[in-house]
Amino acid sequence: MLFLKLMKTRIFIILIFTSSILFSQINTIEILINKQNENPTQAIFYADSLLLTNPSKQDAILIKYYQANAYQNNNNPKRALSIFKEILPLFKSQKEFFIKILLGQSDANTRIKNYAEATNQALKALEIAKKEGSHKLIGSANTSLSFIYYANKDYTRSLKYILNSVELQKRIKDSISLSASYNNIAIIYKNMGEFDKAINYNNLSLEISKLKKSKIGIGKSYSNIGRIYGIIGKRKKAIKYYNLAIENNKNSNIKNSIPFRNIGDIYLEQKKFNKAEKYYLNALKIETDNHQNNLLSNIHKDLQKVALLKKDYKNALIYQKKADLIDKSNVEQANEEKIKMLEYQHKLFKNTEVLRQEKKSNKKNKIIFGILTSLLLLIGLFIIQKTKNKKLNTEKEKLILEQRVLRSQMNPHFIFNALSAIQNSLLDNEPIKSASYLSKFAKLIRQNFDFINEKTILLTNEIDALQNYMDTQKMRYSDKFDYEINIFSDVDINAVEIPPLLIQPFIENAIEHGFKNIKNQGKIILNISKNKDCICYEIKDNGKGINNAKDDNKQHSIDIFKKRLALLDGNSKNLFKIESSEKGTKINFCIKEFKE
Repeated sequence: MLFLKLMKTRIFIILIFTSSILFSQINTIEILINKQNENPTQAIFYADSLLLTNPSKQDAILIKYYQANAYQNNNNPKRALSIFKEILPLFKSQKEFFIKILLGQSDANTRIKNYAEATNQALKALEIAKKEGSHKLIGSANTSLSFIYYANKDYTRSLKYILNSVELQKRIKDSISLSASYNNIAIIYKNMGEFDKAINYNNLSLEISKLKKSKIGIGKSYSNIGRIYGIIGKRKKAIKYYNLAIENNKNSNIKNSIPFRNIGDIYLEQKKFNKAEKYYLNALKIETDNHQNNLLSNIHKDLQKVALLKKDYKNALIYQKKADLIDKSNVEQANEEKIKMLEYQHKLFKNTEVLRQEKKSNKKNKIIFGILTSLLLLIGLFIIQKTKNKKLNTEKEKLILEQRVLRSQMNPHFIFNALSAIQNSLLDNEPIKSASYLSKFAKLIRQNFDFINEKTILLTNEIDALQNYMDTQKMRYSDKFDYEINIFSDVDINAVEIPPLLIQPFIENAIEHGFKNIKNQGKIILNISKNKDCICYEIKDNGKGINNAKDDNKQHSIDIFKKRLALLDGNSKNLFKIESSEKGTKINFCIKEFKE
């Protein structure tokens, strides 16, 4: 009875919501178009709510098209590709949208480095656009081809196609697209090292922005020109253009910290630390008002760098702590957004199913048949709910285990000891050594936060993080141990993907527990090989071995690892072996190569 009441309440709320949309006088498609660029996440949810209102077939297709664009803008090209593939056949008669979808697929494939498919789609769009005689779409196709070759660092071909776009944009007098193309050409020339040409095209873009009185475009062009002058070492000119950007933004009430940060970078290179600090603080104020946490973290790190160079260690530590807090908040917010997205999609599926079944049951005239239909519906919903809950619980357990492993590397005890070791080396007047360890430690922290957002990472990134971790630990323990990493020739570390920090817990156990109170020099050996479709890992150390009575933490981390392995691949759990004695510990396990 309670379940029935809850279901009826949910259906009632959904019906009220959908009715309000149906009878609204506002052009909902227009709202969706605006949201796809301004707030892609909201646009995705909004599109789902519109699809619940049973729109006409044509409107439903349009809603899905703009939802795909929103996924593209929300850095989810795979989901965008899925929707584009679904709706492409439905636009065959509407050539303009058909071409736009092909170009959307091309851009998405370029982002996931599927360049061959991206090129085929862009060329097909170009061919159709030429048949249709649409100069604007021909220009868009050339821009997509330019983007593909730019991503491949083939700047000559990239330049060829973007120049084709420019000629067409001039012909149809599309000044907005022309300004964007000039900026793209400037970027290509900058990467080719032809800085005079890059400045020239930025100036052309600037002229268009001035004619159109686009204050945002003017400020952007000034910043771009300043950046190029900075690259070629003309710092005075760079500062001049950055200041022009700052003045333009100030007069137009545009809150943009980039010019301030770039000037700060120049003064930092010149070792004018007070001036650098002044501009970084201005940038900090702007991004605090903008609530841009990612930029705030970077600015705090820049201020920390200035403080360290000024030997103001107190403020350096303060800035580091603030940056760490912001990074932590960013990670938590990203995880919350992902969980909310999963929950929303799960609820949406249930609500859609409830509405469909409710409409079906309302058409029935016979009471008995209606009762049977409702009963079947409840059983179906119960099974679906049970299956979904089981799946969500598995995913939740996997997420908890991943987070526990990721947090274990960056626990406060480790951070405090690492910072103390760096501080001691500073007090010992070893600035080069301190700077090296600080760089490795900072990179390790950054890698840890980056890995939290990823289900898998490249093996090369895992190895790099392990090296940073072990080098930091070697500093802490005054080179009490050495390590060796051997990668067999048949393992391509730049192609193999694995869950993040899969190996690190065993390295940590060897250092923190295995080498504790040993008299000889510690040694860790990591061997990575391939066996059929599996990547095999062997971790050996010459520590004191595992003692279940004493090494509870070590045993606990092994249990966590086994659970991770079981969730990743049930068969992999059977391939895990551990051998331990007073002479050391050897761990072997294999997991299948990850396939997207």
